[in-house]
Amino acid sequence: MPKTIDQILCEVNQVVGDILREPGLDLKMETTAKDVKNWDSLNHIEIIVAVEKHFGIKFNFAELQKFKNVGQMCESILKRTN
Repeated sequence: MPKTIDQILCEVNQVVGDILREPGLDLKMETTAKDVKNWDSLNHIEIIVAVEKHFGIKFNFAELQKFKNVGQMCESILKRTN
């Protein structure tokens, strides 16, 4: 059964919360790394790798550069997994 964008956002939220050790994290579609405490460049790499592993996908470099917020990453995941 295909996942919805809300399900993907929920799973991304869990993955990012685990990496940043913030279980109560509440990411929105418009959230950016700057909006989240401890989401620095090093954690960013860990987050991308963990999201790729979780969803069984691989982002290409050009795609990663285009992501402006969590929502754009979720939309990319949706396209790849459904």
